[in-house]
Amino acid sequence: MNLIFRIQKSSRKGPVPVDVILEKKGPHAGEAGKIYREKVESADKVLEGLDKILKKSRIGITAIKSIKVDDLNKNRYTSYRIVKIVEKALKIKLF
Repeated sequence: MNLIFRIQKSSRKGPVPVDVILEKKGPHAGEAGKIYREKVESADKVLEGLDKILKKSRIGITAIKSIKVDDLNKNRYTSYRIVKIVEKALKIKLF
């Protein structure tokens, strides 16, 4: 399982939307798997989005093997820092 936090581009002031994506690989190498996606309105809500995805997919958080942050919005540093802190906290807990 791969967890991806993708910070979306936004030219307006205020909160920046973030996609929380959980990729479940297929049982065999190279096989496509399922992708679960939840869009949250700001970086403050990424844990809520992750919780929704885990409930929807019926997968435990311990099944996550890698966590990645994709920052598509390079000029919103606060959103990036919030998501990186969540990533670090999850890595400490899971790995």
